[in-house]
Amino acid sequence: MSSQKAHKLRQSILKYNTEMSKLKEELTYSQDANVKYNKLVIKKAICRKELEFEKKNLLQKIMNKLHINHSKEKLICDYFKS
Repeated sequence: MSSQKAHKLRQSILKYNTEMSKLKEELTYSQDANVKYNKLVIKKAICRKELEFEKKNLLQKIMNKLHINHSKEKLICDYFKS
């Protein structure tokens, strides 16, 4: 696992958390804040997915890459835990 990349991903997740906490107060009043909040949720989910991928071992990474190459498109639900 690339510790530098994992560290950057963790920092991004923390940054998104702080931005989201600042926007929570404005969600009921502003549509723009609502849109920004939703974008931050998606970006945070993407970072979490990448961090999870970084934690996998080499064989799992190879298998995952083979699976991704065969899929035609990514769905938004691919970034969220079920």
